[in-house]
Amino acid sequence: TLPSPIEIDDASRELGIPFSSDYREFLRVFGAAMVGPYPIYGLRPVDVMGDDEWSVITMTKRSREGKVPGTDIWVVLSSDHAGNPIGMDITGYVWIHDHDFGGIAPLAKDFEEYLRSRCLGLGPSP
Repeated sequence: TLPSPIEIDDASRELGIPFSSDYREFLRVFGAAMVGPYPIYGLRPVDVMGDDEWSVITMTKRSREGKVPGTDIWVVLSSDHAGNPIGMDITGYVWIHDHDFGGIAPLAKDFEEYLRSRCLGLGPSP
């Protein structure tokens, strides 16, 4: 079964960051998924992500406990192939913390643009 609106609200409250409407819709329709070559963490297991690397709650808390810069104000919703956390802030903007250069960089203006441009390579929304 897919997550209910109440479950989505509870997860957002637990992490202290409101989920954007486009991410909420993704959770409601898919639960979690691989989009292109990238994981999109959510509220339902996805076999190819591994036993403990599919949950937006787990991945966000893991990054926060590791004191990864930026993740204290993000929902960690993905990662790149190097394991760098990708998160969304309260405004819906998507960021990455790159361990190689030790900094935070913007990736997309919102979740939809992140999916289209980074995950699927389609470019910005029309």
